Amino acid sequence: MPSSRAESSDVGATIQLLGRPGIHRPGEQGPRPRGRKTWALLALASLSERPVPRHELVRMLFPDAGDAPAALRWSLSELRRGLRPDARIDGDPVALDLGRDTVVDAQQVLAGQADLDAGELLAGIDLTDCPEFDLWLSHQRERMAAALRASLRAAIDTRLAGHRPAEAVPLARRLVQLAPLEEQNHELLVRALAATGDRITAHAAASACAALFARELGVRPSPRVAAAGNAAWGLTVLPDGRRLLARLEVEAGKAALAAGATADGLERLRSAAAMAGELGDERVQGEAQAALGAAMVHSVALTEPAGVAALRRAAELARSTGDRATAATAGRELAFVALGSRAAAGSALLRAARELAGDDDGKLSAVLGVEAFALTDSGRAGPAAERFRRSIELADRAGEPRKAAWSLALLARGELIAGDLAAARDDIDRAMALVTAERWTAFQPFVLAIAAELDLHEGRLDEAGQRLAAAWTTAVRLGDPCWLSVTGRGLGLLAARRGNPAEAIRWLDGAYHRTTDRPPLICRWMDAATLDSICDVATAFRLPRARAAVAELASLGARARLPIYAARARAYQALS
Repeated sequence: MPSSRAESSDVGATIQLLGRPGIHRPGEQGPRPRGRKTWALLALASLSERPVPRHELVRMLFPDAGDAPAALRWSLSELRRGLRPDARIDGDPVALDLGRDTVVDAQQVLAGQADLDAGELLAGIDLTDCPEFDLWLSHQRERMAAALRASLRAAIDTRLAGHRPAEAVPLARRLVQLAPLEEQNHELLVRALAATGDRITAHAAASACAALFARELGVRPSPRVAAAGNAAWGLTVLPDGRRLLARLEVEAGKAALAAGATADGLERLRSAAAMAGELGDERVQGEAQAALGAAMVHSVALTEPAGVAALRRAAELARSTGDRATAATAGRELAFVALGSRAAAGSALLRAARELAGDDDGKLSAVLGVEAFALTDSGRAGPAAERFRRSIELADRAGEPRKAAWSLALLARGELIAGDLAAARDDIDRAMALVTAERWTAFQPFVLAIAAELDLHEGRLDEAGQRLAAAWTTAVRLGDPCWLSVTGRGLGLLAARRGNPAEAIRWLDGAYHRTTDRPPLICRWMDAATLDSICDVATAFRLPRARAAVAELASLGARARLPIYAARARAYQALS
């Protein structure tokens, strides 16, 4: 971000990074900086949280240049020529200093002052030869898109509150166009249309949403979309109807999460919990809190306090109402959280969850899947595989294909680690078929990453690349740090197999640091697996960092009680 203000003329420029980049001044057209990487450099200087050291810019923008520092100096010279006198860019780390009244359109979007017609960040500029910058740009584009959607929603709410629904309608249509699979956007459009008095078009918009969701996601939108049209006419829902609506909201929230619409799913589950609380219906409230807590610990962070609190509240409500099914769900998810830091407590919670599941095949399948997951990296491959297979059998019997897919994918990962590639291929192919049939977007990156790693073992590099590209695109759209880490590791392994150790290490470092920012709890295997791959690449290509990486893996394997990776570290040490 800009670190200071440069002296300039009375009227500043607008630095446009959204859409086709440019520098615009009132009444004049200054020199336009040349080169795609020059504009990439300006975006990095404008949007990074801190000034960027030159060595990082060289690594991100000129990874294959013969004289990368000289290439960076040329791009900086181009920017100085184009920005003068409205801004300065220089130093090490490189800082952008804006002059008085000079603005960057992308910064305004992030500050909630969006041009509602803004285009994509650096439209038309994609540096596929710079994978680290490409990764950064993907994240920033999604960040801009999310900020623009938030500004559009705020603008729509303001116009509806001000009784100007006709002005809200085109904004709502734009919002739906930008994010067609976010249900709240359709709800705003239906509400705005109904508020204009056009109930026929409002009903058509609700029907179009239902058709889109059925076609793309295989689910129905919640009743809130159709109800938005009634709300504008002052229609009310009787208590029994609200109870049903709360239950439907729980299911809609779960469906949205499964489709990868995390924000929408969490919002619906919070709404369901609040609605049930207002009604005093503890059973429905417990169901909603259990679903909300599970969603938060899996989609936000494993130790997310609000998620853990929701699960504990769900357990209390389930006990008071005698709802064994919800108690089993809450207990299983609390065990999932506890296993990473307090193994004994997690095991006790899993035993309780298994007892509560009773003869409910679906609940028992989920408990066994978590038990197997906890055993996989502890060196107990046999018991883990047995539990996974039993989990799959129960899920099939219960008619719950997503639970079967979850256990199949994790079983395939364990078989891959053990070297049983034929069994792993059979299981991951079946998991892929179930995920595709269920349109389970939120789990797809993990399944693709495991399948791609098997492709690498079998020498099918092109197939692996195609799978990983699809997984990465989906993970970026979901914004899921776990799947970004798993997929980034796969892209690093692919680069290594193609003989590019520098690119491999860039991907692996990105994947490893993305997970080490979080506590090493139940998903600590991601850190260990990625660090293992760093050791493998560094050792194979005799990179200077090999010894330090192996020592770090040995420490992590011992500290996190992961004997597989402790043994791997010893094997690397024997090679050095």
